[in-house]
Amino acid sequence: MRRLVLTGAVLAGVALAGAAAARQPSQQIVLPGPVPYPTVSPPVTGNSALPRSYLALRLHIDSSQRVLVGVDASGHPVRLHVRQRLTIAGKGDYQFAIGGPITDVRAAPGSQSEPGLRVDQVLWAGFSPGRKLLAADVTMRAAPVAQFLPVRLRVRRDRTRVVLTVVNATSASSTAYTGVARAADLARLLDSTREASLSGSRLKPAFATFTGPVHVRKESAEAPLRVTGELSLPGRAPVTFARTLGDGNPLAFEVEARGSGAPQVSLRVTPAPVTKLLSPPGAATWAAAIRKRPLRAPVLLRRLFAARLRLVRADQYQSFLVNPDTDGRSRAVYVYETVKVVAPRAAPVSSEGGGSDVLLIVLAVAGSVVLTAAGLVVWAHS
Repeated sequence: MRRLVLTGAVLAGVALAGAAAARQPSQQIVLPGPVPYPTVSPPVTGNSALPRSYLALRLHIDSSQRVLVGVDASGHPVRLHVRQRLTIAGKGDYQFAIGGPITDVRAAPGSQSEPGLRVDQVLWAGFSPGRKLLAADVTMRAAPVAQFLPVRLRVRRDRTRVVLTVVNATSASSTAYTGVARAADLARLLDSTREASLSGSRLKPAFATFTGPVHVRKESAEAPLRVTGELSLPGRAPVTFARTLGDGNPLAFEVEARGSGAPQVSLRVTPAPVTKLLSPPGAATWAAAIRKRPLRAPVLLRRLFAARLRLVRADQYQSFLVNPDTDGRSRAVYVYETVKVVAPRAAPVSSEGGGSDVLLIVLAVAGSVVLTAAGLVVWAHS
């Protein structure tokens, strides 16, 4: 009889706990994706205010860009060129600017319009008859935006060998949440996130339902990157490599080549999908996985935020230069290559004539700076 009493008490306790949980308020929390991004850049920005943009209601723009990074013998970026191709779909007028530390722009092959140039801006304006290609070769100042490139390179010589170090430089702190959620709901969200990742499409807005209090936490997340390339030395076969940095893999790797002479680095970097973190254990889907064996909801929740934060970060690096259509598809590839750096030659200064000639030179330079600045102001308002 005592066992029956105890069992009844236990069942009553469970029922009361279930009733208390049912009385806990539920709330929906917005999951990461597709925005906001954890950092301001990329896309990169310039120092001048952009003019107001205009896109006709039915216009949509897809952006593809090739970011060519010239690096010196140590792997430090010294040159930066971007070829951006904007494909406009729809009929109507458009007017927008692409910002950044831009020094020059030219129409790229296939462009159906000529770009304009102002201080730190590429300008586009015109009419799309239904479909139109805008393509530009953009020259940029490397120093202001080197910190926003996806990888850092370091090349060093150690006696008879050269070592190349490649580091994923995209890690950033983001906001995540903890709380009580149903495993079945989390499995469904994991499956939809995995489908978006494998198809290469942007995340769609999604919500997770929590019961009771929700706590905010910080989590560092990187953009998974696919890196392929080669390290070569004169007279030697190149050493090739292919790695994924992030998505549960290490964020750095080293490659070495043996021989003498100046090393040549060539590598290609693309934002990669999240696959490792979204692979369901022992099943084709997360929904099937939790039916096969219990998976704790807190573990699924952490996995969900980890994957979506990384997909958001990867999406950010698809736009080194901005896509004027915030809902448009964007794709970017980053190509790093060793280039020769020529030191600027100092102009000879004659010492004849004493200090008066030096003063004349200083005044002439100052005058030219003033004239150049005035010219820039007129150009910027043309």
